[in-house]
Order: sequence, then structure tokens, then C-alpha cells
Amino acid sequence: MNKIQFVIVGVGRIGTKYSKIIGENPNAELIAAVDIDFGKRKSISKLVPFFTDISDFLAANIKADIICVCTPNGLHARHTIMFLHAGFHVICEKPIALHVADGYKMLAAEKASGKKVFAVMQNRYSPVSIWLKKLIDDKKLGKILFIQINCFWNRSQQYYTEAPWRATLELGGGPLFTQFSHFIDLMIWLTGQPEHIVAQSFNLNHQIKTEFNDSGTLTFNLENGGTGTFNYTNATFDRNLESSLTIIATKGNIKVGGQYMEKLEYVNLEKSTQIPVFDNVTTANDYQFYQGSLDKHDEFLANVIHCLQHNLAPEVGLKDGIKIVHFIEEALAAAEYKNY
Repeated sequence: MNKIQFVIVGVGRIGTKYSKIIGENPNAELIAAVDIDFGKRKSISKLVPFFTDISDFLAANIKADIICVCTPNGLHARHTIMFLHAGFHVICEKPIALHVADGYKMLAAEKASGKKVFAVMQNRYSPVSIWLKKLIDDKKLGKILFIQINCFWNRSQQYYTEAPWRATLELGGGPLFTQFSHFIDLMIWLTGQPEHIVAQSFNLNHQIKTEFNDSGTLTFNLENGGTGTFNYTNATFDRNLESSLTIIATKGNIKVGGQYMEKLEYVNLEKSTQIPVFDNVTTANDYQFYQGSLDKHDEFLANVIHCLQHNLAPEVGLKDGIKIVHFIEEALAAAEYKNY
């Protein structure tokens, strides 16, 4: 089969990572890149046409298959719609948008264009996540009564100084969008869309200058009648502390821990089942002075290529992304009401 031809738009941390992964995949080829900073050209090892304006790229009429939208969060919706209308498939980095209304505009553009949008939620490719999803789908946990998610991370002033848009509401959106949307996706994927969210947000590290609070607590009802809590912060000392998921159910209890929900810490099931070993199978995206989420973009990208080569629907698409944005938007509104 012919190689899938990629273009990267936004050559920041994650865009640079895409260039590396595309270069290592025998079924992929990077043929162009776009970033407003021409100096970012040095971040891409392969010499390809480099544009500092999207309109110049579109005017060049380069025949690519798919665009990787790796621009600031608040631009994802606008850029995805633009490239769909131009006739490209799109990989949209998380979050797909900062507002549900924009998510539905993206969905309409996808339908009208006949192209596909792949929402990036690579944590689903973690072996622990895959095992846990099957366990729940096979009803081996019974009814889920209670879940608790703890996401305790660190983001320093250097993180925001490196890319000032991250500190803004308009382009960054805050920690639920930028850091913790992956874990919100896993929660919805495993247990369904939460309802009746009660939320509180607060600021723990006042030395970090942003337009949003760095921490919060959420409680909600699960789709099947259970209850859940989601506690998060970007104010832990020095480095990320944990991202954990605890499930209390009628037929067992499970805790997944580590920094990225990559470790199985506790399993007690009513009926015995084979417990796999998940040692040293997952690492994090390492960005020098901070760590991102799970390093599974290579598996995500391989799946995208497979879907395009065989004309299959995305495993994770816009509808999945809209569910995440809906949860966050509702949680932020609930927190604002509580704080008011």
C-alpha cells in the first residue's frame, strides 16, 4: 500500500513528537509542516516544505492525506474545520475544542466533507486500560458503585513561560482540558457519561501566573446509578505524583495507579481471573522539565494509518471528544456557580 502522507500544523512539543513517529513508521511520510515560528523548522529532522501561515500552505496545493492539528487548544476547532473543508482528513490533538458548540460545528464539517477526524486519546492504548475495559464489558466487576480518580501533577512557571498561551483561558482552557482530559476520557470510556456534576475549583500555587485555578474537586453520578469523584491539581511539588483510578463494585474492587494509570495496584474479584503483569510496559512523554501523558502516540498513529488504508471509521472520533468537552464545560460551570 502507498504511504499515508502527513502534514504537521503546530510544531511545538507534540508536533515535534509526531514528526519523529511519522519518520519511524514505514507506512507514513511527512511531506510538509506549518508553524508561525520559522525557527521551529529545526525541530523537524526531515527537510520538508515549511510554511509560517496556513493560507500559504493551502495555496501551495500540496496533496497530503491527513493533517495533524497540534496548535494551541483554543484553535483546534477552527483549524480542524478549515482543513476538513480543504479536503483533508484530520488528527486533532486533545482537547478537540474548548466549547461543546464548537465540537458540534466540527462534527457538521466532518459530515459535509466526507473526511475523517481522529481524536487523540492515546491513553486508551495502555495495556492496563485495555484490560480494564474488557473486564468491565465482560461484567466481571458487576455494578460499579463508586469510582475515585486522583490526578496530582506539577506544572511550573517555566511550563507556562515556554508557551504563554497555555496560561490563558482562550487558548489553554485550564488543567481539565490540557492535562486531565485523557483521564476524563478513560472514565467516560469505562463507566459512561457522568451526570449531575457538583464542582469546586481553587488555586493552591499562587506563584504560578495563569488565568485559571490549578486545582479542583468534582462529584457526580455515574450512568448506571453509582457515584464518582474526580480530584485534580497541578500544584504538587517538583514533579507529577499520581494519576489513579479506584473502582468499588458489587463483584470486586480495583485500583489502577502510578503517574499515568499505568500500574495495576490492587485487584480483588468475586470470581478468579487471570491477572496480567504490566511491569515496564508504559512510559510517559518526557519534555525535559516536565512530563506529559502516556507515550502511546505511536500506537495511535499506527491505528490511524490502518483506518485510512482500509477506509475504517476512527476508533476515537469527534463524538468521543465532545463527551469530554461536555463534562469539562459542565464541571467548570458548576465550579463557577459554587465559587460565586
